[in-house]
Amino acid sequence: MKKNAIYKYIQNMTMIRTTLALLILLDGLLIILPILASYNINLSPQHHNFVDWLQSLGFIKLLDIPRFAIGVVLIILALPIYLGIRIGWVFSCFMLFVLVLINLLLARENVLTGTLSLLILIALIANWKIFHRHSLSGAGFVAFVSLIALLGYSVFGSLYLGDQFQPHITDISSAFYFALVCMTTVGFGDIVPISVEARLFTISIVILGITIFTTSIVYFLGVFAKSTQEIVKKRLFRMKDHYVIVGASPLALNTYHGLKKRDLDVMVLCKEEHKNNYPDNAPVITTSQINKKSLNQVNLAEAKALFILGDLDAENTIAMLAAKEIVGANIKSVMVVNDDNNYENLKLLHADLLISLSSLGSEVLIKMIFGESINSQIIENIIFSNNILDS
Repeated sequence: MKKNAIYKYIQNMTMIRTTLALLILLDGLLIILPILASYNINLSPQHHNFVDWLQSLGFIKLLDIPRFAIGVVLIILALPIYLGIRIGWVFSCFMLFVLVLINLLLARENVLTGTLSLLILIALIANWKIFHRHSLSGAGFVAFVSLIALLGYSVFGSLYLGDQFQPHITDISSAFYFALVCMTTVGFGDIVPISVEARLFTISIVILGITIFTTSIVYFLGVFAKSTQEIVKKRLFRMKDHYVIVGASPLALNTYHGLKKRDLDVMVLCKEEHKNNYPDNAPVITTSQINKKSLNQVNLAEAKALFILGDLDAENTIAMLAAKEIVGANIKSVMVVNDDNNYENLKLLHADLLISLSSLGSEVLIKMIFGESINSQIIENIIFSNNILDS
């Protein structure tokens, strides 16, 4: 019964996404087809180049340029909407919102398509929960398409209004330059809009540039950074004869610094929220839980020694058991005891060295109070039976 309910729920979500995707596709077609028909009417062999032909389309309104660009993007966004990708939903809502503003407030003769866009926008917002998928490839596709559409809108719009700028924009290279200057909000001022239409067009490029261009560039930089991190992780995974530290306690941090002072290779495994305890350049692998998978990420099988120095004995126990499954007794292991009540139980894990900081501290304190000498030999007798890292 429960399986049938889940199946019906999935079917219902798929049907809603399919309907919304078809509506967005229809909306995009209703926008671009009339504009394409208008362009075909004015085709004439007397225009020898594309710029002359574009500027000869005097009957085509300025607002048809952004409407056409948005229509193309909506047709492409129908696929991410069908797949339930969250970034596709975000861009679709934004495009429909801009389209509603154009059709219902600026170009009143497009009330029907504007009303359809408004209804689709309301339906998308009402069903936001079904767009829960996060896909890097899908997000990259949407960002790339939106960026290309914005660039096309900016370049062709600049060519169409070329004589309304000072100096005039008469070629694609100048239009491309002006588009990038506006999209990045640099504003050198060497090309200036001199008419109301050109100024409004420039404002639209700036607004869209702040939203679409900036978002897309940030996304691509994020993907590049993630790829770089993956390369670094692969390099770390090939590390051999290194020391692995599990945890981010003060003892773990001091152990890390001590090993680095000796120019030894160290890898750290800790939770994401504790990563900032270590230096920025430290080779830290983060995980939500210490287990076999996360220990394999630090290439434990090729490590020389393992230091389990977390704040919680329960998590340290899980880490030690996972390490035993991977390497057995083929690695030197050091484990800290945070609560002396757990000492006898933790001895059953057979770590090569089990350290209780409270016991160590009390021994040193007692010797200091009673004036007993403390030297390196005494400390070694308290902590070590032998130097396990060299044995």
